Amino acid sequence: MSVTVRFFAAARAAAGVNEISMESASAMQILDKAVALHPKLGQVLPQCSYLLNEVSLRDLSVVVTDGSTLDVLPPFAGG
Repeated sequence: MSVTVRFFAAARAAAGVNEISMESASAMQILDKAVALHPKLGQVLPQCSYLLNEVSLRDLSVVVTDGSTLDVLPPFAGG
C-alpha cells in the first residue's frame, strides 16, 4: 500500500501530474519528496492548504498512513 497525493489547480500545473503515490511518512516529508520529484511545486506549496482523507490538515508533522489520501489545494479564485 501507499499514500495517494492528489494535486489540484495550480499545484497540478506545477507537478505536471494529477496524483502520485508515496510511502507512508509525515505530511511534511511526503511534500518534501514531492518537491524533489517535481521542483516547480516548491513555488506553490507555501500557499496551499491540505486535506487528509477529506479533513483539513494543519499539522504537517502528522504521519500519513498507507491507504490515505493527501490533497494539495492551492488558493482558488472564486466568483
